[in-house]
Amino acid sequence: MTSPAQAKSAISFYRASSLITGIFLLLVVVEMVLKYAFGLTIWSGGNAGFLGLVPNPVDDTGFPEEGIDISKTLLQIHGFLYVVYLFADFRLWRLAELKFMDFILIALGGIIPLSSFFIERQYTVKVNEIFAAKAGKEN
Repeated sequence: MTSPAQAKSAISFYRASSLITGIFLLLVVVEMVLKYAFGLTIWSGGNAGFLGLVPNPVDDTGFPEEGIDISKTLLQIHGFLYVVYLFADFRLWRLAELKFMDFILIALGGIIPLSSFFIERQYTVKVNEIFAAKAGKEN
């Protein structure tokens, strides 16, 4: 039996992780466009200044000697956040007793650009209705 506090917590956690993961996914898309369409990598510090674009080298010897590769950092952060997003997805799926395909669709929201925003809205409404129906049956 899912308590109202658990339901609210699961929905809030899912919504927050969905928003953050979606934003970082959009940043990854921008990074990939810069890297593959324009041949640029985002760096911070060193010769690049606070935040700058550095041409992609043919080999690793052309990268700045100082600074942080923001491009790689964005990818790593998104990867970590996607794992958190999957945990939120699993928790919501389990508490709301959704179908397995719902779990898969929600999971795809973290890897298809812009979809997390639409999927989050759709499933927040759906899960709120499920939890409201469960609360009605308990009373």
